[in-house]
Amino acid sequence: MVPMPSVPPSPWTQLASGWEELFPLRQPRLDLALGLAETGAACLDAGCASGSLPRALVARGRVAHGLDLDPAFLAVARRRALEEGLAVTWHEASLLDLAAAVGDTRFRLITCLGQTLPHLLEEAQWLAFFVQAREVLEPGGHLVIQAVHDGPRATGESRELPEVRWAGGTLERRRTMVSPTLACFETVFHPPGGEAVASRIMHLRMDPDRAAALLREGGLRPAPPCADESGKAFQEASSGWVVIAQR
Repeated sequence: MVPMPSVPPSPWTQLASGWEELFPLRQPRLDLALGLAETGAACLDAGCASGSLPRALVARGRVAHGLDLDPAFLAVARRRALEEGLAVTWHEASLLDLAAAVGDTRFRLITCLGQTLPHLLEEAQWLAFFVQAREVLEPGGHLVIQAVHDGPRATGESRELPEVRWAGGTLERRRTMVSPTLACFETVFHPPGGEAVASRIMHLRMDPDRAAALLREGGLRPAPPCADESGKAFQEASSGWVVIAQR
């Protein structure tokens, strides 16, 4: 039998156990979620990674679900919730399978933060996600989305992002404009004493005005964009944007 070629390990799989050391849950993100979902409300974090936001919401009296496509992240999420004595419902599914994954559950709040949504590389996929989010939101409930703001950067232009270090290694990051609609997010993970692992992920470039138009097409009512979860005013020079939309 001819041996199958080895597949390089994903840096995201390797980073799952240390994700919250690399990218700890920021207080403004938690405050935003708490402000949109009262005690006892059901919340869903779509693209939850290792589950820091759902766990924090449960610890503060909310009912939380986490959805992610990566089984390594969900394994860490489940383990940490068990260790902390927190009851979170986890779903291994893509954004485009949101409605099927959660079934009859309805949510007061759905969050899709960080750089989760830009993994969907077609506007039609963003719209499909928004339609499903509306379907599983309660009347009056909110969807919160976030993305990098590339602004007018030209094709071929790159920018280095801050290097991130923790006890488990070092993560180098770079973002390159591949076309007017696509950006390439490149990472190199350096584990202590091991070989570097490189990754290239494509992201859809999306400005908040176009995202708002797709939200409206999906039956949601978007508010003006903010620069981040703290509510800081969005400007063309902002590095990212957050839009809150209501059903």
